[in-house]
Amino acid sequence: MRKFALVIALFGAVAVHAEQKNVQLLTNLSDWQLGAVMDNFTASLGVHCDTCHVRNEETKQWDFPNDAKQEKKTAREMIRLVLDVNEKSFHGHTVVGCYTCHRGKESPSLMVALPVPPIPPTKSEAEETAERKAYPAAKDVAAKYVAAIGGEAAAKKLATAPMTAKASRVGGNGQAMPIEVYRSGGKFMMRGTPAEGPAMTQMYGPEGGWMTGRQGVHTITGGDAATALASARAYEPFDGTLPEKARVVGKETIDGHETWIVGASIDEHTRQRLYFDATTGLVLRRVVSMDSPVGRLPTQTDFDDYRDAAGVKVPFTVRVAGVNGGQSATRKYTSIDLGAPVDEKMFEAPK
Repeated sequence: MRKFALVIALFGAVAVHAEQKNVQLLTNLSDWQLGAVMDNFTASLGVHCDTCHVRNEETKQWDFPNDAKQEKKTAREMIRLVLDVNEKSFHGHTVVGCYTCHRGKESPSLMVALPVPPIPPTKSEAEETAERKAYPAAKDVAAKYVAAIGGEAAAKKLATAPMTAKASRVGGNGQAMPIEVYRSGGKFMMRGTPAEGPAMTQMYGPEGGWMTGRQGVHTITGGDAATALASARAYEPFDGTLPEKARVVGKETIDGHETWIVGASIDEHTRQRLYFDATTGLVLRRVVSMDSPVGRLPTQTDFDDYRDAAGVKVPFTVRVAGVNGGQSATRKYTSIDLGAPVDEKMFEAPK
């Protein structure tokens, strides 16, 4: 029973969801959470939904409860394997996942690919210690970032002030859509009109959310709301605040920029890594990973084109990528207004 309790805890809450039929192992997940796990399967194995699932020949709709394919039965065995390994060998922590073995391929590699690339020499413990001692303190890296965006007042404004913005959202399929973004009091709302219509609005907040579109108004609660809110926050720039135990864990070059990598835990099941430009101090990338029953689910945000907005230097190009390619997108802001009041009634769901 412990592993199933873990599944509940790692997503923060068990959401009310539509009836899920024939879900035997990944129970107690909302529709969105289960969808995220399915997306992780496809990304980890480099396959599509039809590898395991079939469509109803009459309705042409997915028949997810159907167990006609052997691949689906094999998938259950693999899910059980991952759950058991993490439970028995890693005290219930998510250490092993689908990607651990598959690495984007349907079948795991059984032997080393030849020729073997040169293996770098092993550093001595003294060399590794000296290298780590040369790293700056995480608080100093964060302080340099705060100075780069305009100082303490700017960082506070970025973290707490209401925001109104206009942007173009470019999806993974290359289609662009004009959007408006509003933020106030921990709530986020995005409004846009796809080329094929109709207009859509999405609102996410700590107490829940809602969305409108061609199917009317849909309320988002529980675990789904938490997942949606995390997705909305993926576009938010870093406000300069780091947990006490954050530390510099290494260096990496991104698009020719040398960066310091700062690692920190957000909570027991969520981790983040921030990549600070070693020269300018600005954050170029943030990677947040959340535990799931079958591996960690990563979301990567890349920040570019920093400009001044009401005295705060903020990125005007934000790219977000996740295991679901359809949800990956780039926002190119045309305007960002920090500090202007936002009408709280905007966040109320339509009747």
